[in-house]
Amino acid sequence: MERWSIDDSAKIYNLPNWGDDFFSINKKGHICVHPSPCSKYSIDLRVLVDDLIKRKIKPPILLRFMDVLQGRIAAINRAFKNAIAENEYPATYQTFYPIKVNQQRQVVEAIAEFGKKHKMGLEVGSKPELVAAISFAAGKTLPIICNGYKDNDFIEMVLYATRIGFDITIVVEKLFELEKILALAEKTGIVPKLGIRVKLSSKGTGKWSTSGGDDAKFGLKISELLAAVEMLRERELLGTVKLLHFHIGSQITKIDKIKNALIEGTRIYAEMRKMGVDELQFLDIGGGLGVDYDGSKSSYFSSVNYNIEEYANDVIYQVKNVCEQAGVECPNIISESGRATVAHYSVLVTNILNTNTQNALPDFEETLATAEELSPTVKKLVDIYKSLDRYSLREDYHDTLQLFKEAVSLFNLGYLNLHDRALAEWLCSKIFIKINSIIERLKIIPEELQNFQLSLRQTFFANFSLFQSLPDSWAIDQLFPIVPIQRLNQKPDVMASIADITCDSDGEITSFVGENGRAKFLPIHQIRDDEDYYIGFFLIGAYQEILGDMHNLFGDTNAVHVTFNKKTNYKIDTVINGDAVWESLKYVQYKGPEILKHVRDTLEKGVASRKINFEETSHFLELLDKALVSYTYLGSI
Repeated sequence: MERWSIDDSAKIYNLPNWGDDFFSINKKGHICVHPSPCSKYSIDLRVLVDDLIKRKIKPPILLRFMDVLQGRIAAINRAFKNAIAENEYPATYQTFYPIKVNQQRQVVEAIAEFGKKHKMGLEVGSKPELVAAISFAAGKTLPIICNGYKDNDFIEMVLYATRIGFDITIVVEKLFELEKILALAEKTGIVPKLGIRVKLSSKGTGKWSTSGGDDAKFGLKISELLAAVEMLRERELLGTVKLLHFHIGSQITKIDKIKNALIEGTRIYAEMRKMGVDELQFLDIGGGLGVDYDGSKSSYFSSVNYNIEEYANDVIYQVKNVCEQAGVECPNIISESGRATVAHYSVLVTNILNTNTQNALPDFEETLATAEELSPTVKKLVDIYKSLDRYSLREDYHDTLQLFKEAVSLFNLGYLNLHDRALAEWLCSKIFIKINSIIERLKIIPEELQNFQLSLRQTFFANFSLFQSLPDSWAIDQLFPIVPIQRLNQKPDVMASIADITCDSDGEITSFVGENGRAKFLPIHQIRDDEDYYIGFFLIGAYQEILGDMHNLFGDTNAVHVTFNKKTNYKIDTVINGDAVWESLKYVQYKGPEILKHVRDTLEKGVASRKINFEETSHFLELLDKALVSYTYLGSI
């Protein structure tokens, strides 16, 4: 066997570059999760999954590592604390978590708890999110910022919550919204705490660049901003404006785009202070702090060309520089870094369903001895298979492609029988395997052979729904790191794509994080018949848990909250059962008792007409009843 180390595995999956030191490979060849970056303590992911299965918690399992979540919150705040000290910035920094990124109660609750020491707040964009945030803020000093489109009920709820004592800033997104807020404030006699979102000319990059720029959905144009200031001045309410907000998009890949927005946004802040908006204390720079999903440290949309420290330093430096030039007081800075907060803490683990079926396939080796009886086209493929070497590599590759196309055409015209068509297919596969074994040893690979391995890619089915657990992979071609969680001390010998268990052909992942960024296959191991083989989907904590689609009625997966424990290695804090079949059906207005009644009536008719017997009806009803209460995903195969 070729020598292979865990360092080789870390390299081909690019783990050190996207893992941010939260993930590693131990001596057993298992993926480990660290409670904090570079911690000597870790949780063995394979051991954890085996233990959960013994507890009757079946895959797919969504693992939420709460220590990692706490570590990310600390990392962002530490970066800004250091940047403030280094630049001698005279004001403060505060993180607000936009709960749209992941609204799960346990997640928001943990963020509110972990964020106490950093005076972290919550950002909401809808009435339901506002209600959720108020429930967390009740009895606590947890500030809330309200963005998004607002109706009268939304605004009135904010006003009365402010009267009661909640710290809520309502951000004006449109000029007509300000008119509604002022009218309701006058009607209720409650003075609002206002923020204003401004529409910058600066734009972000990637999939969400339209969040900024002149055509952005939300924000006041500069002329509208001036009108808003005059409207508030006339009503002697200019002092209610505490915050200026801008946002140029999520997952901003280029640091220069962030710098441009910071300069423009801070200039507007400075001009507003000069106009007499004296109570303006906060500059909310929105979200956009990206996650390096593929580890390439590039401006590709699944990566970023900066890190948290560089981001924090640029924010603090640019804001201070503009304010000093303008001669105005520096604002307290707020960012809404949701993706960077929660992406790392969540890992989906599931099992590969394939078993080794190679022994069931025909072996044509004996047929090659009687090559004289074969068609000329197939004979030529046999010759290539026997004589292939590194010196004829390119020519033999091109000839094989041409001959296989020729074999298919001859079969379609009736000049080749099914046996010879299968033999041509087998020979083509064997030739490609030989070519690959030669390519792996070459220092310089011919250009036309650089994507050659794609022809050897096999489809492996995994027990999950892409649409439920990784919707962004399907919808916007987002890359997520996918890695086997075991046998990483062995060389992977299969090039795979990963298909889910939905009946949709789109439910397949064919782009992966590789050693050099994006790869067209996932290296995994040939799965043994007696083996449970698991893969992990990493960095999926942002948006994926809340955007899930119930394609084929596959519901929420089992979820487990895990924290590190020095005595027992890990502690299970919470287990949230995934959807049973009856729960998924209920989402689309089917009722379990009604289904059973309709089926039972049909079976009784079958018994009456003697199409089936009593034992068969009883057994079928038992199967149906069992199906309704079972997990929507697959069990034993």
